[in-house]
Amino acid sequence: MELKPEEIQRVDVDREAIRVFLKALEIAGGPRELVRRRHLTWVPSLLEASYAVVLREQGKPEEEIAATLGLTRPTVKLILRADPGLVKRRLEESLGGEEARAHVAGGLAQLAFSALKKGEKIELLESLSEG
Repeated sequence: MELKPEEIQRVDVDREAIRVFLKALEIAGGPRELVRRRHLTWVPSLLEASYAVVLREQGKPEEEIAATLGLTRPTVKLILRADPGLVKRRLEESLGGEEARAHVAGGLAQLAFSALKKGEKIELLESLSEG
């Protein structure tokens, strides 16, 4: 089976977005913590933000990211301009019942992308492969 260049790029985007998503999930405390805090609504926002961050890294403009993901341009703007430091502090202080808005998900995705770029491993994957 041979992939066309656009299919290779899509596979790479999907693979990288999933990696960012898993790292963001890990930073947020892991799946069990999201269940415990009743934050399951965060999952779609984290996935959208992961894709947005990866697409931006590939040089895609906000309009194209929004169209690709079916989001509004203001939502993409919030995701991409989120302050990762602020999100990290808020996580440490405990977010309580707050929904993962675009800025929280965007900050988590940016933290995850930076961590992966620095060579950090996705511990969730490592723990799964040990079982």
